Amino acid sequence: METTPYSRSASLSSGGAPTAHRVFLMYRRALDSQGLHTLGVTDIALLMPSKGEVAPHTFCRVDKNLNTGMWGPALHVCYKRAVAKANALVFEASLISRYPEEDLETFPLPESVPVFCLPMGVTVESWPLNSKYQLPVFSTFVLTSASGDKVYGAAIQFYESFSRDLLSERQNVRLGLLSVVDRRPITSRSLHTKKSICVLSHWPFFTVFQKFLTFIYRYSISGPHVLPLEKHISSFMHNVPFPSPQRPRILVQLSPYDNLLLCQPNLGPENSCTLLLAVLTEHKLLLHSLRPDVLTSVSEALVSVRLHPPPETEPGRMTFPLRWICPYIPLCPLQMADVLLAPMPFIVGVHSSYFDLYDPPPEVVCVDLDTNTIFQSEDKKLLSWRLLPRKHGKTLFSTLTNLHQTLEKSEWPLSASRERLEVRGHTVLLPAVCSPGQEEATLEFLLTDYDQIYRRQKQLELEIQEAFLRFMSCLLRGYRAFLLPITQAPSDTTTDCSSLFNLQGFLKSRDRSQQKLYAQLSRTQMFTQFIEECSFVSDRHACLEFFDECVQKVDVEKPEEVRLIDLDENGGGEHTVFIMPPEEPQEADGTECPAHYSYETFPRLTAELFDRPQDPLRAPARGSAPSSPAPRRTKQVAGPVLTRFCSVKEIKVAQKRAQKYSAVPDMWSKCLLGHCYGLWFIYLPTFVRAEGSKVRALHSAHDVLRHMETRKVVLPDEVRPAGPARRPGRPGLTASNRNCCVCQVCYRILMQLCGQYGQPVLAVRVLLEMKKAGITPNTITYGYYNKAVLECKWPSTNQGGRLRWAKLRNVLLAVAQFRQPIKRQWKSGSVGSRGQMSRSSSCRINASPL
Repeated sequence: METTPYSRSASLSSGGAPTAHRVFLMYRRALDSQGLHTLGVTDIALLMPSKGEVAPHTFCRVDKNLNTGMWGPALHVCYKRAVAKANALVFEASLISRYPEEDLETFPLPESVPVFCLPMGVTVESWPLNSKYQLPVFSTFVLTSASGDKVYGAAIQFYESFSRDLLSERQNVRLGLLSVVDRRPITSRSLHTKKSICVLSHWPFFTVFQKFLTFIYRYSISGPHVLPLEKHISSFMHNVPFPSPQRPRILVQLSPYDNLLLCQPNLGPENSCTLLLAVLTEHKLLLHSLRPDVLTSVSEALVSVRLHPPPETEPGRMTFPLRWICPYIPLCPLQMADVLLAPMPFIVGVHSSYFDLYDPPPEVVCVDLDTNTIFQSEDKKLLSWRLLPRKHGKTLFSTLTNLHQTLEKSEWPLSASRERLEVRGHTVLLPAVCSPGQEEATLEFLLTDYDQIYRRQKQLELEIQEAFLRFMSCLLRGYRAFLLPITQAPSDTTTDCSSLFNLQGFLKSRDRSQQKLYAQLSRTQMFTQFIEECSFVSDRHACLEFFDECVQKVDVEKPEEVRLIDLDENGGGEHTVFIMPPEEPQEADGTECPAHYSYETFPRLTAELFDRPQDPLRAPARGSAPSSPAPRRTKQVAGPVLTRFCSVKEIKVAQKRAQKYSAVPDMWSKCLLGHCYGLWFIYLPTFVRAEGSKVRALHSAHDVLRHMETRKVVLPDEVRPAGPARRPGRPGLTASNRNCCVCQVCYRILMQLCGQYGQPVLAVRVLLEMKKAGITPNTITYGYYNKAVLECKWPSTNQGGRLRWAKLRNVLLAVAQFRQPIKRQWKSGSVGSRGQMSRSSSCRINASPL
């Protein structure tokens, strides 16, 4: 470029003399056959950092000084990219076919699915005749129902040929298929349309769905095949089991040449911490990118799953245990972009082409995932990760920085790469430019050591999760001490957050420099919901108990040295289930059937060709799979009796503890006695159900609790793994509260029975006994206690006749007790004169009417 739009010299050199060394920008235009749907430069800007200039929103800055001279300020170039478009007609997306054809009772098909599968609309495009087809584009989205349930969608968009006969004459002219003057057909152009295939699920197995959809698309454009496409779809939906802790890996053979493995964008450390602060304070967040698949992955990291974690693990998200309950649309179609004007916090992801039509919305934090920049309105105070608590914020930033550097080093030769390669079912990248020898060495390296690289990256992902989990544990450390139990008959304000949590005491327990952040956090909907979930029974009690364990672990001088997540590998071959592809039919003589299933375009699904499930009960219910790894570490409650699912590690710990106690006769006897008490309370529900007087049986159980604490028995799992100084005289017991789960079984079962048989007052007495014993209720026990006192009917406070007579009786007994000292004084005194005895008798007679 030799001149500017104003006919001035476009030289970038600082000197203005004619003899000065001149520097110009050069550009190259893409070929017509390769320019469609590729990213091209649309705008260029120059900036001088010395004058305080920064790159405009959605612009990429080249970190190279263009001023090659010794004098003059530094000069940088910025550019903006956009997708190169062809002549196109845009239509609203609609549904072509679906499976199953009828809505399931527990899983109806959302009406807005077509719009999210094709957020930019359905396009009919005119291409040059020799243009190359664009590879399918994978994207994900999340739909949230009115009840808060999420539906995860994975879709691939692809192009296929389109008939000109389906267009009107006016549309053919707009697409350049007919000449404007004489309406002569132009044969040098071809016509194509965009379609999408989508999978909906309650579980975010995006990587699995991408491989399955890619296989389905490849199957439709190849052939002929022996089996129809519907057979493979029904096999995948009906025959593939859900991963479980016993079988965490499911290997599905889609065809003799395809494997699919079900196993459980890098923003940088500074931007990740800044986004964490924005989510904790419930700001309006707008994520945008030119890559649709990146939007959902980063959005889920903020509110639902991860920065880079397995999708099944709830503690993998940045703000665990807090959950985002405000509007959340990770991939928002442009026709629904009015949601950005909502007067409430939200997290929305849009395509970057949104900013070609609109300016950045006010009071919205815009995150550009392509340029790794955060744009904030100048009217409000800018967010910075330094607003986080100083000590814990610096620890988080330092940990993420070290992990980021390690991640960059471990990505060779995957870092500077553009070409994709499928290796062992995983998508890897090859360097963009390399010699034949380097290419062979790279391929050999990928084929031999990719598994090791993949395991190392998975370990780094878990360490990133652990860094955010440690920060949240330190941030909310000690919160359980400020929960307010319900001890009186419930009223209209009993379930308010102010009645369930001592907010002022919680704020005073923090440093004065951090109280502003904690005050903002306490006003968010996330924090209010968190307090409610901790106070009452919820489906997240296992995750909350896991978080409480993490809070206890970080309650030490150096929390950064404590491990919160087990970095174990449970994906061995002995835990893998192999699923074979559908069997191909054979002729009567044993020969193979002819292949006669071929498709010119992606077909409409035929219901008669699908295989029906053999056993409908085989499909797991939505709640059958755990949403977090907490069940491996904690215990579950089913009904009024606690059922414990022990892992191999817990069994080994229990064995070691029993061996330790067996060496001390006194402790061994108390340990055995504690197990006896535990067994008695486990069978308490059956005992109460068999008794005629339920109340009397419950009061007997309360007396047993008091005797148990008097004898100072050693309850199972009473010893914590780490803690401060030990209590003298009792080896293995810490001086801190016994906040384990199983040592609360006795109290919890009695609380549950109090709620079942309507005895809230007795439940309060059980809680007082629990606190007297030095045991702080955990999430499960506390929830069942509040449920018992909140849902049960309390004794009436109306003063009836019987209650009044009882009060009068108590008053008379109190007066009689006051007379006792007078009687003792009279009997112990010496015998006086007759007048004194007469006066004493008179006093006695006068007092007798009382």
